[in-house]
Amino acid sequence: MLEPSSQIVIAGTANLTWLPEREPISMIDLMCEAIENALNDAGSKSLIDVADQIFIPKGTWDNKNPGSSINEQFGIQAQNVLFDLGVLQSSLVKRAIEDVANARSKCTILVGGEIKEQQKRLGDLVPKLNNTNASIPNQSPEWVRPDELVISRHEIDNGLIRASDQYALIENAYAYKNKLSRQQQTDLINQEWERMATIADSAKGAWRKNATEYLKEKGWGRPVSDPYHSNHVTQWNVNQAAAIIITTEEIAKTHGSSSHNWVYPEAIIESNNVTPLTERKDLTTCEGITTIRERLEVLTGKPASSRSVIELYSCFPIAVRMQSEGLGFFNRDLSITGGMTFAGGPFNNFTLQGLSCVAKKVREQESDGLITSISGMLTKQGLMTINAKQNANNIVLDDVTELVKKQTKTVPTRSGISGEMSIISSTVSHSIQTAQVFVIAESNENYRTIVTSKKREDVQKFIRATHVGEEINVKPDGTFEF
Repeated sequence: MLEPSSQIVIAGTANLTWLPEREPISMIDLMCEAIENALNDAGSKSLIDVADQIFIPKGTWDNKNPGSSINEQFGIQAQNVLFDLGVLQSSLVKRAIEDVANARSKCTILVGGEIKEQQKRLGDLVPKLNNTNASIPNQSPEWVRPDELVISRHEIDNGLIRASDQYALIENAYAYKNKLSRQQQTDLINQEWERMATIADSAKGAWRKNATEYLKEKGWGRPVSDPYHSNHVTQWNVNQAAAIIITTEEIAKTHGSSSHNWVYPEAIIESNNVTPLTERKDLTTCEGITTIRERLEVLTGKPASSRSVIELYSCFPIAVRMQSEGLGFFNRDLSITGGMTFAGGPFNNFTLQGLSCVAKKVREQESDGLITSISGMLTKQGLMTINAKQNANNIVLDDVTELVKKQTKTVPTRSGISGEMSIISSTVSHSIQTAQVFVIAESNENYRTIVTSKKREDVQKFIRATHVGEEINVKPDGTFEF
């Protein structure tokens, strides 16, 4: 638990959606626009003068040093830190709070952005950053990288690397566990995401305008990974940016920002345990979420379900459902943005978008809020709570990695094994070139393996049903038959 001498505040936030009808903009200019908006939200443009750190989650862009470009645009010399893929997005907020609380930083700005839609539509015609301040020295970024990959070598070797395929495997295991027919499963997913579309219709800054009408007109889109279609999954092809300003009350006041602009971090709890999907004994159990919920109540005295404003990380329907069940959220909306399919899912920075939206709503309602973060295939989990009112002068920062590791039951994987096995889960992965069956199978000796097939008859068989719980004969060459 942190007990800083001056209360830590989120002084200002911004989330920015740059729709296709607007003039094209460079990725750096979009990030800078978000920072400008966050400064305006804080009521203090001069906070940029004390910003000594810029934290940026790695995106799809090629720019190797975006922080230096941002420094040049604002004429400052902040240390720029890049957080690589596989690092929880909540970890940026956690470190910023720690650094400000321990006087390693006066003011840290978190900013992320993507112009993937522009890049897809315009290609080389996407604007490049031109206006730079040559008097600002170019700094090499500090990199924060994960300790290990969130997928295993066995998964990589067998081509099970797409997030949609792995989440579909969790979704199909969930349907089997809960005795849902294919139609019942489809109806459940569609109902969940129709509600997300309705929320997006009234949310400010959603990427997909009139999402409900869009679904009525376009339907759920092309198949991606059964049972998911393109309008069930996160939408990366957006132009969006978000910025968060973290500092102390004292510094914010000194630079003209007032308390009605602020929200207060209450708790950040994370699990960075890595158990690859195929090694989880129960694909539908997330020990990290359950443990985080329990720790939150112990450390803050309030259950997760008591929070007024909620934004759960929404890359896929099963991710939202398992978080909701694990955190004890029932019969309530799980997003204020409309989620990553309709609000927009900018690669590796949606948590900043969500935090900005929740902070504004919490401030407006004088209430409290909760935001989650996910890395991998529900592999790592993070949870943040914030409050419009000043709490006692402390912030809960906790890591439950080791506890989750002890509690997570695993099954080892092994390549090249053969014989009679049970299907733990399956999906059909669809691409432009082909469709492919992925099966997680478990032997009588309690080893898991991944088997695949591109045979038309197998693809059609698994499109009709998942066959989870049934027996297959896996041959030494990796093929299988019922």
